Amino acid sequence: MIAERFSPSEVERLVRVAGTLADSQAAVELSQPDRELAARARTEILAQATGRSSPAISKLLGPRPGEQVWLLRMWNSHEDDTIPYATKAAALAELASHARESWDNLYDQPGVPEQPPADDAEAVELYYGPDGNARPSEGFELYEEEVVRPQRSRIVPLNFAFPGASEADALNRAAVFHAADDDGPGCIEEVGILVFLYLDSEDGVVRISVHLDSADPELVVRPDGTVPLRVVVEDTVVLDDGPGRAPHPTVLEELLAGADASQQAAIHAAAVAAGLMWLCPTCQWTNPRAATGCEGPANCRTPKPPTGSQQAATLPHEPTPVLEGPR
Repeated sequence: MIAERFSPSEVERLVRVAGTLADSQAAVELSQPDRELAARARTEILAQATGRSSPAISKLLGPRPGEQVWLLRMWNSHEDDTIPYATKAAALAELASHARESWDNLYDQPGVPEQPPADDAEAVELYYGPDGNARPSEGFELYEEEVVRPQRSRIVPLNFAFPGASEADALNRAAVFHAADDDGPGCIEEVGILVFLYLDSEDGVVRISVHLDSADPELVVRPDGTVPLRVVVEDTVVLDDGPGRAPHPTVLEELLAGADASQQAAIHAAAVAAGLMWLCPTCQWTNPRAATGCEGPANCRTPKPPTGSQQAATLPHEPTPVLEGPR
């Protein structure tokens, strides 16, 4: 959208310019829909001046915050590299692995055990020192940074409605494929969303990357700025942020998949007590925390009880159902 190239204040000014020119000779050359749009702008300008503005149908959302990463800089007499890690623990694990491989460098030093300790932080401190620079020819720095991509504020609709069947079919047919080039891998673009699929040789995986920042706000962006998204791999839903169902905690699903009936009951009880799931007071179905209504069989849909009302809830002694059956 061309509007994405302008700031919200500039869009506001353009609307006011259009409203000002609505009754001028310049508007005669516009199409009927465009003349009507300019007239709407003029009407809103006059209404705002008299304190009688129409109800808002969109709102302005600020840029999303950046992601936090840990940058690990390691240097020695031969190289000096900086690598990002998702967590501090992952960076410490890499440091500790190097320290253990090089533990012989500390041979005969006072206060150093013969074998490196199992604790990553302890191994790193013994090898590198408390400041990370005790070694004469090698050291490290570990610090947190925010990854910020250029983003603009966005205008999103307040009356969101997902495209109907015929409109969705037309949009699906209008999807565009962008071939790979020197700037990056190929991708499919639909309603502004970019989906990349490529072979990541560095990590040895087939990578799928979905970019939602450019999604068309008039078609698939909800009032909170999110896009309803469902990801399916080999008929298994691995992410579901659609309106019908809530995503389930992956760890719970893995625990339940490997548990017998009695273990499932204990896992459900612990999850309810911890607030990770809630128990339907009508059908006794255990639901994920994000569900606002019961997702049990027979389309129960009993509303979620108030927060905190189930802390002491006990599940029936009979085996309870797994999170849900196949969709």
